[in-house]
Amino acid sequence: MLKREMYLKRLEMYTGRDVVKIMTGVRRCGKTVIMKQFMDELRENGVPDENIIYLDFEKLIYNYFTSEAALREMLLEFLGAAAGHCYVFLDEVEDIRGWAKVCSELLNLFDCDVYVSSSNASLFYDGFQKDLSYRYVRIDVYPLIFSEFVELASTDEKLSGLSDEELFEVYLRRGAFPAVYSMDEEAAEAWLKDTYSAAILKDVVRCNGLRDINHIDKIAGYVMSNLGEVYSPKALRDYIKAQGVTISVDTVYSVLDALCGSGLIYRVPRYDIKNDKELETQEKYYVCDVAMRNQVMGGDEAARSVAMENVLHMELMTRGFKTYVGKQGRYQVDFMAVKSEDRTYLNCCEYLSSNEAIKREFNPLVKIRDNYFKMVLSMDTETKVNKGGIINFPLISFLLQG
Repeated sequence: MLKREMYLKRLEMYTGRDVVKIMTGVRRCGKTVIMKQFMDELRENGVPDENIIYLDFEKLIYNYFTSEAALREMLLEFLGAAAGHCYVFLDEVEDIRGWAKVCSELLNLFDCDVYVSSSNASLFYDGFQKDLSYRYVRIDVYPLIFSEFVELASTDEKLSGLSDEELFEVYLRRGAFPAVYSMDEEAAEAWLKDTYSAAILKDVVRCNGLRDINHIDKIAGYVMSNLGEVYSPKALRDYIKAQGVTISVDTVYSVLDALCGSGLIYRVPRYDIKNDKELETQEKYYVCDVAMRNQVMGGDEAARSVAMENVLHMELMTRGFKTYVGKQGRYQVDFMAVKSEDRTYLNCCEYLSSNEAIKREFNPLVKIRDNYFKMVLSMDTETKVNKGGIINFPLISFLLQG
C-alpha cells in the first residue's frame, strides 16, 4: 500500500497544535487510508491503542450517533477511559449536526488532537468557523498524482518494468484512484462507475437537498463533455433547454456548486492578467479523474490533449496552487498557477510538431509582460523551442518532480 507522504507530513506538521485538522476530498480518494496510516505511525511512536479514538461514521454501527449530543456523549466515554494525550479521528463527519461545536469542546476540555474528514463541502456549514473559534486547518486530499502513481507502480509486478512514458499511458487509461490498481481492469471500470454514482447520490443530491437528479446528470454530462472549455452557466442552461428541459441559471449554479463541493469537478475562474483581477464569468471546469469521466460517459474518451490538461490541473491543485485561466487581451493561457505572491504561467499541448502549434502555445505567453515564470509543457521529450527564455519542457518530467 502506498504511503502518501505529502499528506502524512501535513498531518504531522499540525499535530500538537490547538487546531482541528480537517481533511476533505472526493469520495474514495484515500482520506481514510491516510488517517489509518497516520494512526499506525502514532502506534509506532509509542502511543497506546486506547489513546487513539477512531470513529467511521459511514459504518452502520454509528448511524444512531448523528446528533451533537450523541457525539459528545460517545466521545466523553472514550476519552474518560484513556490516560494522557489522546488522538481523536472522526471519519466522514459531515452528517453529524454540530460536529464543530463538539470538536471545539474537545480542544478546550481535553488534552487531545482532533482530526476530521469529509467527502463533501456540507462539512463547512454556515457558522462552522465560529463554532470552532476559527481554530482549524484544511487539508485538501486528491486522487493520486502521477509521481505517486509511479511510486505505487514500482511495487506492482505488472507495472514495475514499464518506462515513465508507458506508465503515463496506463495512468491516463486507468486513472488516479488508488483502489483501481488492486483490481483487474473490468472490475476497476465498474468500481469507477459505482464511485461516481455514490458521490452523486450522497455528496451532491442528499447533502444539498437537490431533487431533480435528471438536471444533475445533464449538467454533469455537459461539464464532462467540455473539459477545459470556457463557457458560462447561461450557455449550459441554453444547452439543456434545447433538449426540452426548462431550468434556470440559478439552478445551474446550484448544481455546479454541489458538484464542485463533492470534489467530482473543479471550477477554474478566468483572470484578467493585464488588469490584475479575477473575472466573474466564462470559467473552465475539470474533473477529479479522467478515467472515471470516461466510464461515466460510456467509454467516449476525452481527447488526449484534454486528458493531459486535466492531469496537469490536478497536479497543480495537489501542489497547493490556486489555478486560473489566464486572459491576456484576446489570448488565453491554460493555467495561471498562484501560490502566495508567486505566479507561474503554463500552456499544455500534446506535441509542438508545427509552426502553427508553436505560435498557438507560445504567443499567449510572450504577450505577458511581467517577470513571472512561463513555460509550455508537452509530450516532446526535449526542449525544442526557446522564445525569450520561455521554453517547452517535457510534461512527464514536470509531473515527476512531485
